[in-house]
Amino acid sequence: MTVKLIATDLDATLLNDQKAYNQPLFEQVLAQLNQANIRLVLATGNHPEKVAAYFGSYLNQLAVVANNGAQLFVKGKLAQSFALPATCFEKIAALLAASRDQLKMGLVFAGTQNAYMLANQAQLPGSLAWAQGYFPHLKVIDSVAEITEPIYKVTLNLKAANDQLYQQLRESLAAVAHVTTSGFGSIDIVNPQVNKAHGLAALGQQMKIAPEDMMAFGDGLNDLEMLDYVGYPVVMQNSDPQVLDRHYPQTVADNNHDGVLKTILTTLATDQGN
Repeated sequence: MTVKLIATDLDATLLNDQKAYNQPLFEQVLAQLNQANIRLVLATGNHPEKVAAYFGSYLNQLAVVANNGAQLFVKGKLAQSFALPATCFEKIAALLAASRDQLKMGLVFAGTQNAYMLANQAQLPGSLAWAQGYFPHLKVIDSVAEITEPIYKVTLNLKAANDQLYQQLRESLAAVAHVTTSGFGSIDIVNPQVNKAHGLAALGQQMKIAPEDMMAFGDGLNDLEMLDYVGYPVVMQNSDPQVLDRHYPQTVADNNHDGVLKTILTTLATDQGN
């Protein structure tokens, strides 16, 4: 096996259910990867600020595919970005207006400097507090017309997963946006050109690493493009059933038992033994 780049999702993958990770083991793995000249990439639907909150002290050693491929950072610097067309904001808001009672967290429009939530959705019980946990620079607005900066992701969270609503959004927005989900009622809307695989392709071109020399870890439907793209896809034992149905190789443990890190160590040990 020749692996030159390893990408991993965060939520329910590298991170445990408490949104934390085994830092000493992470440092051990990162040191071994650096020694072997293997790049580690965090590929996530999370906003860059949230990634920095988890991994700030390590970002100068990592690449980050953020917002499901809408932004690419290399060693802490923005290398590539794809914003949503502003013309689709009203359509997205209108599509979700009829499903307001299903929202756990209302629509958040995530930009470079700020994130924005419509006032009528900020009034939903717990919605604003939930969003502020992910977007510290959150502004409440009355209309999407107040948004003047590029938006890289529109995100929402449902009280319960709803495949019908998800498919409706995918079909209604197909011409202007890519709609994806990490499961559990979380839905992200990004530029129609991007996904996590798109970010890895840009990194591969820059670093001269072919997809067949990449490994990727994931657990959700928003990881499928990335898993299909790389030569060595690995899924979590705790993955979404639709991901497990693809019969990819699985990690040696779940996300609550350092599955990603232990699988990387096993892979490195196997390669060194050959």
